[in-house]
Amino acid sequence: MRRHRPVGVIDEAVRFLRIEPAMLLGVTAAILLPLRLLTAILPGSPLRDARPDRLADLVLANITTPESVLATIGVVTFDSITLFVIATAYAKVMAHWYSQEGVGAGQLASIVVALLPKALAGWLIVHVVHVVAAVSSFGAMLLPMIVFSAVTAIAIGAEGSGPLVAWRRSMSLAGSSFLHTAFTVAFVGLASFVIRAMIEFAPSAIGFQLFNAPVWLVSGVADFVGSVVTISFVAASSCVLYVDLRARREGLDLQMAIPREFTEPPMSSRGALAP
Repeated sequence: MRRHRPVGVIDEAVRFLRIEPAMLLGVTAAILLPLRLLTAILPGSPLRDARPDRLADLVLANITTPESVLATIGVVTFDSITLFVIATAYAKVMAHWYSQEGVGAGQLASIVVALLPKALAGWLIVHVVHVVAAVSSFGAMLLPMIVFSAVTAIAIGAEGSGPLVAWRRSMSLAGSSFLHTAFTVAFVGLASFVIRAMIEFAPSAIGFQLFNAPVWLVSGVADFVGSVVTISFVAASSCVLYVDLRARREGLDLQMAIPREFTEPPMSSRGALAP
């Protein structure tokens, strides 16, 4: 464990996911899939209304209609909820790993179920705060509040805190290194955008040009896979950021290193302390 620059947080997030990629990405997919299927059948959904042989229909999908706006809001909302729940679960897994305890797929599923009420309440509190901050300040305070709330989900999972306590904990940790947190959040957001664009563009181009696959199928699958990877990546990055902020403010790295370094006193020390 060590303190990281914003780019270093991204590297550590990738290492985090590589520990158990199938389990971590799998639980994200398991949560996101039913929510995506739900939004796909909503009135106005591009996957429901678009003609399979026309890319423009899928991209534009009559976005001026109220139904399509509602479907888009549904996708964004469900992705946001999935991210918060997954970040909470990853934080609990991280706590087990730091305690030298393994976590299996079944245990991770139990963790998700156990933390779900707190995670949903935390998501609601954070977004109510964001809306109030944006409306009351004409948008000026929205980005700062996003930064202050960056590790709320992690505090719920790692510390077992309630939603309000976790939100205050996030405010305290992020506020102690506000610029560092802001730059890290920005780097992670940019990296997730690039990763998602790369995942969605290449398969879509191959499917369209080489296999003449239906547009709705290729775009839908590519978008789902991109969402699973980026949600997992952002959740892992939040875990790394949380540990980094605790190391900067509380010396967590030193606290964890001391027992490892001093479990056995040196011979000279034992001799000096002997009666």
